[in-house]
Amino acid sequence: MAPIRVGFIGLSKTGWAPGAHLPYLKESDNYQIVAICNSSVESSKAAIETYGLPTSTKAYADPEELAKDKDIDLVVCSVRVDRHFATIAPSLKAGKDVVVEWPLGKNLAEAKELLKLKNEGGVKNAVVDLQARQAPVVNQAKKLIEKGAIGKMLSSTWAGQAGSGGPTNPVQFAYLGNRKVGGNIVTIHFGHSVDYVQYVLGYGFESPPKTLLANTRPIVKLVDGEKVVDEKFSKDSDDTIFLAGTLSSGIPLSMTLRGGTPFKGTPGLDWRIYGETGEIRITSSGPFLNIGYPDMKIQIHDFEKDTVEDIPLEQDEFDEGGKYGLPARNVARVYKALGEGKNNCSFEDAVERHALLDGMYRENGIDA
Repeated sequence: MAPIRVGFIGLSKTGWAPGAHLPYLKESDNYQIVAICNSSVESSKAAIETYGLPTSTKAYADPEELAKDKDIDLVVCSVRVDRHFATIAPSLKAGKDVVVEWPLGKNLAEAKELLKLKNEGGVKNAVVDLQARQAPVVNQAKKLIEKGAIGKMLSSTWAGQAGSGGPTNPVQFAYLGNRKVGGNIVTIHFGHSVDYVQYVLGYGFESPPKTLLANTRPIVKLVDGEKVVDEKFSKDSDDTIFLAGTLSSGIPLSMTLRGGTPFKGTPGLDWRIYGETGEIRITSSGPFLNIGYPDMKIQIHDFEKDTVEDIPLEQDEFDEGGKYGLPARNVARVYKALGEGKNNCSFEDAVERHALLDGMYRENGIDA
């Protein structure tokens, strides 16, 4: 079977794409990168050289030109969220398959428009990287519940610390402080997290959940490594999120996420799933199970035996041998699934996630 020919938008010298997307795309026989589209042709050529791609790889600077290329089957987009629409809309109109990072758009309206373009273009595979759905730790929790390891589920609590959103903000992530960009702790950190929680416990709410959003640090220091670039950098994006509601599955859920680092010596994520006969506890250094952490742990408290058991984490070829770093593993699983005809997260699913976040903003009187 011929490999899927990939046009990659946003493969720069640094950032998320080289460490997360490139390892599997270069290694797999199912995919072949045939074109790069960066902000300039020179930047695209530099990426082709830097990452040792074939000299036949085409260099583009215009997403419209990339979309016209008949030698491209799949367009991968890994740019800042406020640039998603302009970069993938041409390929959707051209009917090309697309893989795009979460959030799908910078707001609900933009996500809906991208879904419309996908449908009008007759796109077969439009995939959003809510890749925690592919994470072994998340799927292991789901399997434990399905096999009755804690009996009937009664409730769940989830508490995380974002890492970012504290007293300082790296200069390369200054945009996280601007709510209108669409990429921030609410949409990225909480968006990924609420999706995998619902993936395990059930999607939808019986009625809209009660939420609170707050920007508790409107002024932070903008830093470049150890150097302070701006002592009083102003931000309007929220760094504190509370959600409480009952899922459509009947399970009461509470989630809290705040910016900054965890209390010293405690996990950055503590997720409990309480059942009639036991309780599951998932902990890690932070909430990004879509990426993962070396210290991720699943435990079960058996009420009758009054014992706590550490559950060995399942592994596959992406965990073994050290070939793939943590950022690449779940992304690789998304690509592997796509090659087998499975969609990690559809545009329809993504619009539903956007609707939840939009409802949270509206409840809190925020125009996002």
